[in-house]
Amino acid sequence: MAFDLLGKNFTPPDVQAKVTGRAKYSEDVRVDGMVFVKILASPMPHARVTSVDASAALAMPGVHGVLTAD
Repeated sequence: MAFDLLGKNFTPPDVQAKVTGRAKYSEDVRVDGMVFVKILASPMPHARVTSVDASAALAMPGVHGVLTAD
């Protein structure tokens, strides 16, 4: 199927919505009770993480949990 479009003028059906900003993406959806994730990666590439102290993060308002390898 992909080769059927080669060499032809093809306009995607959602091009008007994307160009005008009317298209809805997953980032545009907000639901009551929705939580967000923040990923904190190690600043050291290839370093061995020996422990994670999540107490400061858990003490912050609005934090529902911390996901670690444990």
